[in-house]
Amino acid sequence: MTDRLQKCCRKYCKPLCIPLLGALLCALSSVPAYPYLVYFKNGSTTEVTSHRVEGGKVYLRMKSGEAAFDRGEVDMEKTGNDYEAYQQVLVKAKALMDKGDTRGAAELYRGLLSMDPVDVQAHFLLGTALAGQKRYEDAIYEFRRVQELDPSWAGVKTQLGELYYRQGKYYDAIDQFLQALDEEPKDKEAHLGLGMCYARQEMFEGAVTELNRSLELRPDFADAHAMLGYVYYKKSKMQDALAVLKKAVAEKPNLPDAHYYMGLVYGVLGVESADPKKKLDFFDRSIEAFRQAVVLRHDFPEAHADLGVAYYNKGSAARAVEEFNIAIAQKPDMAVAHNNLAGVYNRQGFYEEAAAEAEKATAIDPHLIEAYFVMGNAYANMRRYKEAAGAYNRYLYYSPDGNLSEEVRQRLERVKKAGGLADDGP
Repeated sequence: MTDRLQKCCRKYCKPLCIPLLGALLCALSSVPAYPYLVYFKNGSTTEVTSHRVEGGKVYLRMKSGEAAFDRGEVDMEKTGNDYEAYQQVLVKAKALMDKGDTRGAAELYRGLLSMDPVDVQAHFLLGTALAGQKRYEDAIYEFRRVQELDPSWAGVKTQLGELYYRQGKYYDAIDQFLQALDEEPKDKEAHLGLGMCYARQEMFEGAVTELNRSLELRPDFADAHAMLGYVYYKKSKMQDALAVLKKAVAEKPNLPDAHYYMGLVYGVLGVESADPKKKLDFFDRSIEAFRQAVVLRHDFPEAHADLGVAYYNKGSAARAVEEFNIAIAQKPDMAVAHNNLAGVYNRQGFYEEAAAEAEKATAIDPHLIEAYFVMGNAYANMRRYKEAAGAYNRYLYYSPDGNLSEEVRQRLERVKKAGGLADDGP
């Protein structure tokens, strides 16, 4: 058989999302000074970001600037108690975020909002917690509320850009990143986000420009190095890709995407190498890189799928099947993983299973032409010539001049002859 396994990312999958900014899951580091209420003895309040006492005066820092009040006008005890209680909630919520308990943190932030619905900081932090749960629309709503309540709040446009990026809304993301750069041209995360959006749309020159701008602002920015490595990989500049990916791993060893992209590069070098010893070495490095990626990120179906390809290239069909099944369990609609599994089953003689997986692949992605090839081969091996002819015809319908079109035509003629089928067109 001549079934081909496919590189999941290189041909059919979109680039993965690297966490653009640590701020999305560690938001407190980028939040302006905590606002809190100062209570006056006449029953009124005002929101401040800081206060200090000097002699008989209390100086309050507000959005409009600093103002001084007589100490006797301010209820310092109530102000202090309220401030301390608010800070304790924030500290507890941040500890939950650091542990990955974004749901628990979100409940605490909602509690703050139940007491003060216009608490800008609570809306911002709730947005970060919801983003951590991949509840992107809800997170966008919270960040939009921040913009309504305080248009000057730092970092909101970049955060919104990332959320739109994660949803695949690249034009909306680009708009937010550009607005962020209008406000702060040295926003390295916005340059990174813009570069990633361009990479998603295969506008690679623009991606390289923006990623390099990000690196000019922060030379040790591992996320930018990793995405730049991916762009070089897509441009078939494997040595350039390897060089920047090694920098990314050195800067941030626990960045799963950097290891994943490195696995892709080593896989291509292995396929292209004419030296049998180097070929096996590249495949070993590819396997190690993918394994490191899935260790660092448990839910990483793309890496599992490409690890399956790497194992198959190394000659381990059993491990390839295991990895393809893990990828499918994590992402059932990954058409290329279903098709690769079908290809391995076909080579192992499990023709029913091969045809079933290829059918699943084409149901998910009708334009995945290689799946029709695998499907036709599986049905032909079972002597189900009508189904085989149908699969080959669908291949030729979608790709009359594809890489395998001549071979498919020859196989189609054979199954027609073997099955005594009429010479119908595709």
